[in-house]
Amino acid sequence: MLKNFIIIFCVICFITSCKTINISQESQTNTSQQVSLGTIGSNKDFLLQNKFNSAAIPTYKAPIKLSINIVSFNKQTHKAFIKAKALQAANVTINYIDTIPNKPKYVKLQIADKVAIIKALNSEENNGVKDYLSHNTYANVLTSISLALNKDKLKDVTKADAAFLIEKRPKTYTLQLYKNATKTEISLNQGVVFAYKSSNCCWQENKKYRLNIVDLVSEFNSCPNKTYRSAKRARKKINYYKL
Repeated sequence: MLKNFIIIFCVICFITSCKTINISQESQTNTSQQVSLGTIGSNKDFLLQNKFNSAAIPTYKAPIKLSINIVSFNKQTHKAFIKAKALQAANVTINYIDTIPNKPKYVKLQIADKVAIIKALNSEENNGVKDYLSHNTYANVLTSISLALNKDKLKDVTKADAAFLIEKRPKTYTLQLYKNATKTEISLNQGVVFAYKSSNCCWQENKKYRLNIVDLVSEFNSCPNKTYRSAKRARKKINYYKL
């Protein structure tokens, strides 16, 4: 009995390690899809892979501030990149040699301004997206990606003073960079996405006793006090006699 338990535990650990990688002390999920920051979807687990099922593309009228983290490739992240590159259109070349100390680098982009993205999701233009999120407990917001770029694009990102996610065209997002007040743009499709992280919505009633998204938390974090991952549960806390 104990032996069977140990075997099952080891299998679970193996499967989990195949689907996730640690980037800057934060766990991300491997992907071979060209997923985009700020989109809505849900994770679908298979035996040795994870698929992000995109479901909605919110409208972001205002730029969303991003954080930039330049990270060196290792064996694990390079392997994830190779698998993703085979299925994505971007022609990105990474010359990785494990014995050479100076490894090639990639960029981790993460939503830095949660307030801005929460405000956008609660806005009138995203009523349909918000309604979808409220009725789908497993739906979440993609808030971080690991992106491999060619040297010239990576150099632009590395030197940037600030980075923003903008909606260049309806339902199409672009990375906007600022350097000494000079603005440049990079299409996310020019890179290869090989890992991502998503965040769950936390729901609460507002002063008008209507449901709103009030926070975004990672998979293993709890929502703040008196807020709920389930909109249905938050709705039960509303006293409809006040309406």
